Amino acid sequence: MNIGIFTYGTRGDLQPYIALALGLIDKGHQVTIAAPENFKELVESFGIAFHPLHGNAEEMMNSPEGQSVLQTENTIKLMKYFFKVLHEIRVPLRKSYIEGINKIDFIIANAATLPITYAIAEKQNKRIALTYFMPPVVPTTEFPLGDFDLLNFPWYNKLTYKLAHIFFWKFVKRETNEFRQELGLPVLKENLIDYIGKQKPLDLYCLSPSLIPQPKDWDDNHKITGFLTVPENKRAGRFQYESPIELNDWLQQGDKPIYMGFGSNGIGNTEKFISILNAILNKTSERIIFCTGWSIFKNLPEHENLFVTKYVNHGAVLPKCKAGIFHGGAGTLAAMLRNNLPVIIISFYTDQPTWGKIIERMKLGVHIPVKKLSAEKLISALTKVQSSEIRTCVTIIGHQIRNENGLENAVNEIEKYFTC
Repeated sequence: MNIGIFTYGTRGDLQPYIALALGLIDKGHQVTIAAPENFKELVESFGIAFHPLHGNAEEMMNSPEGQSVLQTENTIKLMKYFFKVLHEIRVPLRKSYIEGINKIDFIIANAATLPITYAIAEKQNKRIALTYFMPPVVPTTEFPLGDFDLLNFPWYNKLTYKLAHIFFWKFVKRETNEFRQELGLPVLKENLIDYIGKQKPLDLYCLSPSLIPQPKDWDDNHKITGFLTVPENKRAGRFQYESPIELNDWLQQGDKPIYMGFGSNGIGNTEKFISILNAILNKTSERIIFCTGWSIFKNLPEHENLFVTKYVNHGAVLPKCKAGIFHGGAGTLAAMLRNNLPVIIISFYTDQPTWGKIIERMKLGVHIPVKKLSAEKLISALTKVQSSEIRTCVTIIGHQIRNENGLENAVNEIEKYFTC
């Protein structure tokens, strides 16, 4: 099969798809990943074909306007900014999607691409599978949507998902129908999610069922597969996986460090984080690997207990750490737990607070919303996550996640769906 994987967003929105592409290629399929232009080197370093989608997500986040929005630490403002930028580049962006889908026979898409990919799939009569790395937005009576977890009873739980679908449609309705008209498709009068749901496409949540069990009242097309992780023997991508010699030397010079990084999340208030780093270094003996990711930091402290880099090889470095501090992205969470690390989630927006609540409830770590973050709270959390109770819970979950076969499950479901 000739399959195209379409994703738009940050590094965390892309990385699990590298694993999925490699899994599908191993089964003899031709796979292309379509993503923002700035991910070309990363994808191709794994030997995977790449199709550029117009735009550069890193530049978007680090533009003056992007930095200003990030400093508000407001999810709604960030979403408005994201869709505003996409609207401004919609003509070349849509063209790049069409060119990518013209090359392939089957489509795998994430939520951010749905307003475009689903319309093209409908126009070209191509089968599409949906994939997500966030807590489910499929209605169930068993638990509410993460942001609405003040109550928990059946009719309320289902209602919370409907509210989220309405909210999503509010943001994408104009763009969706404008593009559908361009393609000669009828305008949607109903919510895009409801419209897609009636077609019953394969809908994969590539998450650990140990963290979020699959609801019993879901239809058969919705599946929770397990996390998608790049196999150990495939971790040769030069762009991502080579650790500097200096880091290897630093790791051997003292006790196990704490990993701290926020990936392509984008931090607006960098001064706040620099101040907190200084406090930890001055008030504790903790060693810290600090990964800047996409964020731009000026005047980071220089200290023998601090190693600063843009990215690290998770597979090589995390086993040598004792805890992880990060934003709560599902991919990094999977890497932490696979390596038996207790976590501190500093949540910013979207699904991150939900993951934070889950890890606290399951005694896998501590959740601190970024607006409530202080040096005192973070130092206290570092002590808490090293307790025997949390370490025991993390060890149990880590064992379960390492044995879930998420990649194999996802590949099998996709093959079955595209060939039926």
